[in-house]
Amino acid sequence: MDWFTSLDGVDELETAEAFLSHFGIEFDAVQVRSKRLHIMHHFHKALRTANHERCLTEQDRFLLAKTLLQDSYMAFNQHEVKENSTLGVYTRLNPSFVDCSQLMEVTL
Repeated sequence: MDWFTSLDGVDELETAEAFLSHFGIEFDAVQVRSKRLHIMHHFHKALRTANHERCLTEQDRFLLAKTLLQDSYMAFNQHEVKENSTLGVYTRLNPSFVDCSQLMEVTL
């Protein structure tokens, strides 16, 4: 991901909103506020797997990063989180569930 971190100004970005603004992507602040973790996780995975060898100039790398971030934002903007998230909590084969009857009161 050196190709991404070498982009001008990227090392100063701290929030999902800052990333979206830096790359000139219009966004719904309410959507980003509630889904920022998922958007940024998706973006990080996309950066790691991106084919960046053809992006020789900084402008090409900037456009690639912008496209990947925009795709990540759109994946969660209009869809349910659990449909697109790659976080472990949504990809478990056997979701965890404890029935109320199995809970016991703990007394000290």
